[in-house]
Amino acid sequence: MWQFDQTEGGNAAAIVRGAIDAGLRQLWVRVGSSRYGFYAAADLYALVGRAHAVGLSVIGWGFPYLYDPLGDARWTARALAWRGPNGDRLDGFSADIEKSTEGVALSKRRIAVYLGAVRRAAGDRLVVATVYRPTDLNWYGDYPYRTIARYVDAFAPMVYWGCNPPRIVAVQALQRLSTLRPVHLIGQAYNMADESGRTAPPSPREIDLFLRVGRRGGALGVSFWDWQEITAGEWKAMAAYSWPTLTLSSRPIRG
Repeated sequence: MWQFDQTEGGNAAAIVRGAIDAGLRQLWVRVGSSRYGFYAAADLYALVGRAHAVGLSVIGWGFPYLYDPLGDARWTARALAWRGPNGDRLDGFSADIEKSTEGVALSKRRIAVYLGAVRRAAGDRLVVATVYRPTDLNWYGDYPYRTIARYVDAFAPMVYWGCNPPRIVAVQALQRLSTLRPVHLIGQAYNMADESGRTAPPSPREIDLFLRVGRRGGALGVSFWDWQEITAGEWKAMAAYSWPTLTLSSRPIRG
């Protein structure tokens, strides 16, 4: 979830019902950024207790610009310190680690300072890095996957395939990133027309294929970006696919 008020109109009960109908097990909610700090207390108050009551985990995520990595760590720590009326809290946090093209002052040192502080604030809770897809440019370039891996429990690569075959990009992400940390894939469920030239959102068949490739390749799970843009056909494909409750052992990926 990105803009909470545009996700089922900001109705937390409807969000939880939709998640259960689709067979989801986690909700990822944007909770802060360098620009606005931690801003989602009211949203979490409405959502987290309801989600936990039906067995859904809630992962907070945020956008650190890293010009002030310690300042970014402070608003992240406030999100992790949030408590609901019955003591509910976030089940983990994911930092959306973007590049300079998105206005971020990304460097190995800045990310180490930030994620080191987040790791301490999270304690025994999940810390995930939402990262760029490991294309040749990113994997062999200066995107700091290996520095990030020292502080997180898993990678969540943004595998938005556009005009590419979903299987190829998912396999590449799993093969490369799983050498560093376990992988939770984030797939495309929006129209990338402005970015890739594609003029339609992914088909239900593509959603199903992405889920199957993720499971066969040993992914911890699969998420999709983003709720407010998911079509009825995409929801149906997600609901029709059953991901095992127990974590599967990783298998070799062919091709």
